[in-house]
Amino acid sequence: MHWLERLPFATLLLSSIILQSLAQNATVDESSANATAPSNATAGCLCGYLDPITAAVYTDSVIVYFNESTTVPKDVFTIDTFKHSSEKGWFIYYLEGAVAENVWFEEGSVWNLDPGWLNLNVSAYTPDHLVNGAQLQTVRQDIQYGTFRVFMRSPLPYAGGSALTMRVQYNDTSSAELDLLNMDDSTDDACMQTSVSNQDPVTSWGLNYTVLEESQYNVGPWDFWEWRMDWSEQQIDWYVGVNKTRTVPTSNASLTDVPTAFYLKHWSNGDPSFMQGPPTNASAASIGWVRLFFNSSGESTSQINASSCDASQLCSTEDTTLRLSTAYKTESTVRWTPGSTRSHRAKTVGIALIAASLAFSAALLMHALLRKWSGKRAAQRSGGLVGTPRPKMPTSPWPSQDMLSKSRDTSGAWTSQADVEMHDLKTAHPGASSTTLLGVAEPAYLGRRDRSLSQRPLLNNYDSTAASSQTAFTSGPMTPGPNPFDTPGVDNRNSYFGASKDMASSPLASRQQGDLMIPGTPAEASTTDLLLKGIALPPGEPEGSAAAANPGARPTPVLPNARTRVDYLAGLVAVCSLLVSCTHFILTFVPSVIEEYLPQHYESEFWARRTIEPFLFNEIWVGLFFTTSTRFLTSGYIRTGNLKIVAEKVVCRCPRLMIPITAVIIFQYFLMDLGAVKYLEYIPSISWSTWPSTELYTNFGFFIDETLQLFYLIPNAAPEITWNYCTGVLWTIPVQLQFSWVVLLGAVVIREIKTPWKRFGLYTFIIINNWYAMSWGYYFYGGLLMADLDITYKYRKWIQARWWFHYPMLCFAIAMVFVSLGNDLLSVWTGYTFSTQERGIHPEVESGLNLGATSSAGYPVYTEPKLNGFIFAVASQYVVELSTWVQAVLSTKVFLLLFPHVFTIYLIHGLIFWSIGSLVCVFFAHVGLAYWLNMLLTALCCYTTLFACLPIVTPVMEMLGKEITKGIWVSASEEPPPWRPSSYPFSVQDVRDMVYRKDDEDVGKGKARAPMGER
Repeated sequence: MHWLERLPFATLLLSSIILQSLAQNATVDESSANATAPSNATAGCLCGYLDPITAAVYTDSVIVYFNESTTVPKDVFTIDTFKHSSEKGWFIYYLEGAVAENVWFEEGSVWNLDPGWLNLNVSAYTPDHLVNGAQLQTVRQDIQYGTFRVFMRSPLPYAGGSALTMRVQYNDTSSAELDLLNMDDSTDDACMQTSVSNQDPVTSWGLNYTVLEESQYNVGPWDFWEWRMDWSEQQIDWYVGVNKTRTVPTSNASLTDVPTAFYLKHWSNGDPSFMQGPPTNASAASIGWVRLFFNSSGESTSQINASSCDASQLCSTEDTTLRLSTAYKTESTVRWTPGSTRSHRAKTVGIALIAASLAFSAALLMHALLRKWSGKRAAQRSGGLVGTPRPKMPTSPWPSQDMLSKSRDTSGAWTSQADVEMHDLKTAHPGASSTTLLGVAEPAYLGRRDRSLSQRPLLNNYDSTAASSQTAFTSGPMTPGPNPFDTPGVDNRNSYFGASKDMASSPLASRQQGDLMIPGTPAEASTTDLLLKGIALPPGEPEGSAAAANPGARPTPVLPNARTRVDYLAGLVAVCSLLVSCTHFILTFVPSVIEEYLPQHYESEFWARRTIEPFLFNEIWVGLFFTTSTRFLTSGYIRTGNLKIVAEKVVCRCPRLMIPITAVIIFQYFLMDLGAVKYLEYIPSISWSTWPSTELYTNFGFFIDETLQLFYLIPNAAPEITWNYCTGVLWTIPVQLQFSWVVLLGAVVIREIKTPWKRFGLYTFIIINNWYAMSWGYYFYGGLLMADLDITYKYRKWIQARWWFHYPMLCFAIAMVFVSLGNDLLSVWTGYTFSTQERGIHPEVESGLNLGATSSAGYPVYTEPKLNGFIFAVASQYVVELSTWVQAVLSTKVFLLLFPHVFTIYLIHGLIFWSIGSLVCVFFAHVGLAYWLNMLLTALCCYTTLFACLPIVTPVMEMLGKEITKGIWVSASEEPPPWRPSSYPFSVQDVRDMVYRKDDEDVGKGKARAPMGER
């Protein structure tokens, strides 16, 4: 608190000083506003200073005329030397620094100043993106309210953007400043700007130099001029000469009762929205004199409280003959530290509650994981097959259609789980004994029977968001699962038991049985056959058999010796997800590896861009998600022709994707609102990346609007949520949703075309039209084509049986993969960009002209499909299906372990990179680590956090998407049960009879009591 407030005389002085001055003829009135000094002012101004214009009183002063000296007084100003390790700003790619060599005196003469002045220079930026400037700071740190006047000259025009700043600042949120900005194009953009609390300046807060030259101000902005800032407890005012330009409340600057230091500096960080620049050559700004009048937050050496001082003895701030700097005590040079207003006891209680909550949550999580782990171990020790559900006993008192079809007497009731299983067994094998093992090895899922809701799961294991095959993770019978973007499918598999004779004897069943029972080449069954049939069955009896009902008679099952070939599909999706996440990490922290025209920190980045980057960190990898998801989306219908499959995909696909996505969006919204990505704004100045940028929603209505866009937006438009979501990956969701309906409809049409040349003629027509329309549809039809070739025509078996055709085609497909990926490599080395030329062929919607002939010509944006991406996706699918070497690599354990979590990786990797990653990157930069070591440790922290989160986040997402989607499909597909009275299965009369015992009433009253309804 200011020391004046503790003195009786001082508390009355401010309110009575004007009256006293008038009474003593001290020249403070309207006619004497420009007087130089009261008549009785002391020589040393020990009684303080008076601003005759504002009537403000100040105790201390700092007055230095640099045109009258050749050194900077060390007891008044310090010449700062520093180097920032980061800057805050989305578009700031240079670091601010200051060196003493940039502070120097120059002799000269201008019309309003001679014989010299102090120069503050800014040097040209270095290869490390450091811009060294110059900074003066007052030794005193106790300045609290005052008037600050500097006679200074703006940085010279056409020297590159920089700023000459006068500022009072305690920290980033408590500051006020005035900036003179020469900009890069000084003719139009140079201006004076004002701001508080480091806010991004608004044009209306300042004045353009061309306006200052007009008659209203009559100021030469490129000359020496007085620039002024007055700071009081109520407001802050800015002046150019005698002209006030702006006023803001002091509370806006968070400077109420906050002591600060005063700064003068010439600096640049290349901010294009503020100062432009940075200078490519040295740029100079000049200071003529500094006149500061202020109050002290501590004890001042002023004698204003002495009885010998009165109003007539105050010196005038307008007296240009003053050359005084008030003496100060050592305490005035110590930076003020605010006292804590929080109770340590309350903080301790809060920490204890948080710790207890975290410990309890961790204990629950560990308990659940241990239970799950011990259950799996117990099942393995007992020889059970994990993942093989037993048919459930019906819960409804009425038999289902499935049960009625078994010709069981409807009066009979299943009394146990074993009864249900044995009934299934007898129905499937009417001639088999119920007490002996079956003598015939039944293949899995030969026939199909409709099962009641109580017996079968509505959505099977393959509705996992992250899975296209659960076989990579279970030792039991294989159940199919989709690509990360696939939705649950109808259970088209035939059960172990209860298969009808008609189905078992049908040509389709016979062919399937033959495929399963007869060993053959790796291509004899399609990939979808492997997924849907689940051929990797152990020879042990399945659940539901007699042996299952009698555990003592069950032989030890033989587990599968090896994984099936569908594991490579899981590995392929896992590789894609990892490469996409790595691409986003590099774009954020090492952008020059991918972005051609960005500067690099090391020469290795330059060569990585010209060698490995096009093959590993290429944006066309995302196309594989579209083609693979299409295969799993349509394979069930292509195989069976059952429209119920299409119905289930249509109903379930949107909620299966959007429910977990919406949950993650809300979670990110919450964390961003708490400041989780606070340090991301510092990353561009460290990594020089132009890519990372995100912001909070304006309000919750914007959040709802942008989330709904994902449902209905028509590609190739980018959803607005791209700018409010970490790394913006959600642009692929509208593509997935919109073209799911398109490709499902296409599958229905194509399956009805039996003639091969007509069928593939339609594929060709659709793919070419979608390509010309720049629609992502041709990616999805490419995936449909691969699924059709695999399921309907068994193309792998045909090709692998002809080595003279197989190996040339495989080599050609591999070549197409590398050519497609190498498109960017060609542009790096030659400057020719195939994608730009290819995009120029497509029509512009507005004009109908080719894009190459319009202003929209250029490289396609990331939301537009590319032809080389389509070729890469189809060729990659072909190679993966036909190369056993590639399959072996993709089936490695590390990829299979990651596979269930690919959707989680897709959704949360951006948040981890831009929150944890940005935090540790800024921290390591402040520590001073070399950039390569900073990036290595940042990557280690990011991926460790990401992999640690997967076992926690994935089950939550599975629960949200899977369980709710089940309920939606049940409500859409199952006929609701008929209405029953609440007394069912009893009649209303039975209930009445139970409530009112007639025989008891007759005994007690001699007559029966009438029922309630008859009274």
